Amino acid sequence: MGETVPVVIMAGGAGKRMGGRKPSQCVAGITLLNHAIAKAKCYSDTVAVASGSETFPLPPEIRLLPDQVDFQGPIAGLQAAIQFGAELGARHVMIMPCDTPFLPDELLTLLQNAIGTAHSAVPHYADRLHPACSLWSTDILGLLREYLNTGRRSLIGFTEFAGSATINIAAASYDPFFNINTVEDIKRAEQIFGDLSLSK
Repeated sequence: MGETVPVVIMAGGAGKRMGGRKPSQCVAGITLLNHAIAKAKCYSDTVAVASGSETFPLPPEIRLLPDQVDFQGPIAGLQAAIQFGAELGARHVMIMPCDTPFLPDELLTLLQNAIGTAHSAVPHYADRLHPACSLWSTDILGLLREYLNTGRRSLIGFTEFAGSATINIAAASYDPFFNINTVEDIKRAEQIFGDLSLSK
């Protein structure tokens, strides 16, 4: 579509159910953060990591975005992402978690096609919205501050507050939005990676 869209990886998860530091956990021999970076580079040459208070070794071309607010969670990462995109003069910015390595390669294109004049575009798969894997206009910082001033911190709540376009994602043999939260999830993800390598 001719538009350069920065992609910001949300990497602030504590990973308490898998031994801590979720972005550093390995799946199929690669850290979740590095899986996410590889996926983000499928979407854009401009990639950053929103880290909360965490720091990670990153390639020099990838910027680390600490939260600029006194709370944590996906909504803080979204604020950092929108500010990053606005600084670059981008019209839109995409966010994605560090723990969803199976996102569709065409996801950004689908979201761009869907957003139109809406504040965001959010994928819908298997009866669920996935606002952590979404595209946002960079001109909504004022609207985000208005939402935060109500005391609310839910990302899906802000999606509803701001209004969004929804894109239905076609069914696949595995959940492309499967997110890894536990040791059992790591085992399941490694099985999916194995099945995908066999199908090539």
